[in-house]
Amino acid sequence: MYKKDLDLFLQKSLPRATLLYGESEFLIKYYSDKIALKITESSNKTTFYYSDYDFKAVMAILGQSSLFGDVSLVVLKLDKKLSKKEIDEMLHALIRNQENALIIEFYRSESRSNAEYAQDFKALSASFKNSSLGSLGIEVRFFTPNFRESIALLKERASALNLTIEERLLGVILGMQNNDLGIAYNELEKFCILDSPITFEDIQKLSYGLGSVSIDDLYDAIFNKKDIFEIYEKIQEEGLEELQLLREFERYFYQLFLFFAYIKSHGSPNAKDILGFAPPQMMVEKLASRSIRIKEEGYRRIFELFGKWRNATMRGEKNASLHFLIKLQAYIR
Repeated sequence: MYKKDLDLFLQKSLPRATLLYGESEFLIKYYSDKIALKITESSNKTTFYYSDYDFKAVMAILGQSSLFGDVSLVVLKLDKKLSKKEIDEMLHALIRNQENALIIEFYRSESRSNAEYAQDFKALSASFKNSSLGSLGIEVRFFTPNFRESIALLKERASALNLTIEERLLGVILGMQNNDLGIAYNELEKFCILDSPITFEDIQKLSYGLGSVSIDDLYDAIFNKKDIFEIYEKIQEEGLEELQLLREFERYFYQLFLFFAYIKSHGSPNAKDILGFAPPQMMVEKLASRSIRIKEEGYRRIFELFGKWRNATMRGEKNASLHFLIKLQAYIR
């Protein structure tokens, strides 16, 4: 089914097994969260991130009945196709334990072409279409939302945040973010500090377009395995000092290591326990997914690299930061 079919389905029923895939990573996560909230409380939700996936652990949860009638929900965030045998066993476990549920968020891996990803999600969706769960096992393909769909989702988010904003200004925010719905959606949180209707002047003050370069852009380029030279040059032009850049990277990768260690011990992240506060959920998701793309040995080498980077900067070595950033990128899986 597609997005409009899913919207109608959720008005009348709740799925027991859900496969979400397609072009829009934002919509995959958005509907995963929406369905999860309808199914059970967050305390009954267990999330497995990418390489953290463990078939036996998933089956242990799905195959267990609750003495109190609680729903146990498993959410899998994957970018690699699971075997038909594993999918079928999960779906059969849901037939035996009808109070439990499964959501699979299936994203395209950077190492897979669009055609290869299409082959993968077609194979996965076949298991859902032919499962004994019938209409309670659904598969949904998402496409990049058009402007009208994006505005509708931004209006919904603004309402949830108790923001008063005209539709045309939501269009301004979306346009400033190059029509990236995920970024525009998160931008709305900045306006929660205002007690009055949002104006164009407020947007100019608080919202920054994709034309401005930040360290977050550099993090994105590093983890997306893209060329970092142009972003690094722009950051230099904006006057960021070398040691300040290094301190930001030390702080960020220390946070990633904390997430890595916590997920390794507990299976899923708890930002409040890890950081001492609860940042926006999409930020938590990004930190968690990035943290497990680095091996434990990789973290050790990265922190050694930071020490060498600091020494080189203190010695005044030219282009030291760019040299070490390129090396750093090699440790990302």
